[in-house]
Amino acid sequence: MNRAAPVFLVFLIIFCASCAQKEGRSLLFWQASPEQRLFEQAEQQYAAGHYNEALVLYQEYLSQFPDTDLTPAALLKMGMIRADLEQYEEALRIFSRVLELYPKTLYAVEADIGKLAVYYKTGEYQQVTVYTGNVLAKPLSREQLIRVNFIVGDSYLAIKSPIDAYYAYLSAFRAAKADEKRKVIPRLQTALALMDPSDLTKELEKLEGRPPAGYLLYQLGIAYMDAGIAGEAVTTFSSFLEEFPSHEYAGQAQKFIADLEASAITDRHLIGCLLPLTGKYEKFGQQALEGIEFALSEFARSRGIYSIRLLIKDTASDSAMARQGLFELAENNVSAVIGPIATVEDVSVQAQELRIPMIVLTQKPGITGAGDYIFRNFLTPGMQIKTLVSYVAESLDAKRFAILYPAESYGDIYMNLFWDEVLATGGRVVGVEAYDPAKTDFADTIKKLVGLYYDIPEDLVEEPFTTPMVFNESAYPAAPMAPDVSDILTVYDAGAWDDELLELLMLTQQAAEKKQAEEADPEPIVDFDAVFIPDSPNKAGLILPQLAYYDINDVRLLGTNLWHSDKLIDMAKYHIQGAIVPEGFFEESRAEHVHRFVTGFKYTYNGKRPGFIEAVSYDTAWILFDLVSRPDIRFRAQIKKELYAMPPFLGVTGTTMFDADGEAVKDIYLLKVRGRRFVEIAKKGILP
Repeated sequence: MNRAAPVFLVFLIIFCASCAQKEGRSLLFWQASPEQRLFEQAEQQYAAGHYNEALVLYQEYLSQFPDTDLTPAALLKMGMIRADLEQYEEALRIFSRVLELYPKTLYAVEADIGKLAVYYKTGEYQQVTVYTGNVLAKPLSREQLIRVNFIVGDSYLAIKSPIDAYYAYLSAFRAAKADEKRKVIPRLQTALALMDPSDLTKELEKLEGRPPAGYLLYQLGIAYMDAGIAGEAVTTFSSFLEEFPSHEYAGQAQKFIADLEASAITDRHLIGCLLPLTGKYEKFGQQALEGIEFALSEFARSRGIYSIRLLIKDTASDSAMARQGLFELAENNVSAVIGPIATVEDVSVQAQELRIPMIVLTQKPGITGAGDYIFRNFLTPGMQIKTLVSYVAESLDAKRFAILYPAESYGDIYMNLFWDEVLATGGRVVGVEAYDPAKTDFADTIKKLVGLYYDIPEDLVEEPFTTPMVFNESAYPAAPMAPDVSDILTVYDAGAWDDELLELLMLTQQAAEKKQAEEADPEPIVDFDAVFIPDSPNKAGLILPQLAYYDINDVRLLGTNLWHSDKLIDMAKYHIQGAIVPEGFFEESRAEHVHRFVTGFKYTYNGKRPGFIEAVSYDTAWILFDLVSRPDIRFRAQIKKELYAMPPFLGVTGTTMFDADGEAVKDIYLLKVRGRRFVEIAKKGILP
């Protein structure tokens, strides 16, 4: 029998067997042979999903009938079962055997496809793309061509090559019948969603309106919308509706157009503020508002733009009030929001849903994870540690560090951040000790850090060396008790002692000195270049003198921004000299723009000195004022896009830009204690 026909025979066997069952096996013209009955049993088990039972029957078939027209079919099914059971090496071995024994049959094509599937399942995506050429070189049915291109497209997606995946799915789309295209489209859309607008535009030109051009044009509109290019998005969706008015996504495109038109900022110069002007965090809210209002007056004066206005909502330090305030800001169509300071978690999620750009003023971790419309401009622990360790390691060549930290949340966070950053810069942490934050005596903790805390067991202490002394009392006068070297020499010069007695007495003196040295306190092991202490001025002011008491000198003292306190200098006095701390704002900075800010702020607010909250609010407001004053900004999505793309902004809190997660990357200040004041350290920025 011709081996190109067995597939038909398999279907004929199964069909006839089915008919025989329905008719009570009364068909006189059909009588299955033992070979056919065994194969049919294996097929029934396979169809029912009983793979292990089917595998046994196929193996039995090959054992009894090693060379029939159904032999390659049984062998192929064994390979498919091995693949289904995730026995991939055995599956590949069987598929290769089919290809070797039956190279010019339909079974060989199925074995090739089986190998492709195994390569994909085992993560050998590059192998799929290489081996595909062997498969496509053979004549394939429409169904086989679709399956092969599915595997190839999925593999290209796995290796992040959406354009190649698109080509594979496009081939499957063109091969599929009308009812089969529905299975191809989801994969095709996945590839399109990952393609750049430029690639989508090029492929649209190639299609010249032929399917699936509608899907590409629709996805191009989404790509523009996600990129914040609202005008292009509206134009693209409009073209999509004109060319494909009956497309399945026509309704969604109309909705997008309506949303984009609605999101056009009717009053783009209106900035919303969510601040706690009453309640628990009232002090911080008032400070932030002063910074924002001062920025507005300065921006208007310097730019001659007086159309920018503020809409302020009091959160009252309450989450529900904050959510209500944001809703009211959205109703007034503000272009962006500054704040909140606290009660920020739920509000950030709400702002993301409303697609309103929001720059929060908080240290709380994970806030920008709410979505791409949420930004943070604040001094974070990670920012402080990165700047501090970078400077000390690179500029001061410190390699070995110690950490003394309070056993509480604040201390744990800074200890872990500092340790990780030291390792990232190639340094070593050679000592880490925690202390009870409720205590004021840190002697035990400090002694543990430098190896003074643990006593040496008695059984490890060596007895002092002594030299046996043979002394003839009748020959020599009595020696004075515990003589020192000068006494011995005086007596010797007088001729009262001979050389032998002098030597013995000197040995005695040496032994006594050795014993005295052994009984003295051991020296501390200070094997670090700097010590980091993340705690408040009150605690640091108690710790630093105790470090000096235990002879921990000539090491660099490092703290957090909490150390930027005159109180700490008063407490620690000369023990804190040379200490280095990071800070978000430094009123006494030598920078001219900072001096102008401080002078103007004090003049406006009757001599009040600005702090970090006022300064960071001032910078945040100025960034937004600068954006919304541009005539090309019409959509909130554009503000979001420009925040991500903006060049480094030189503000009073340092140089600021936003990373891909919406987090501020700031070139913050470093301060050093000199005498009774903090001075600014000139350093290289952390920005590229």
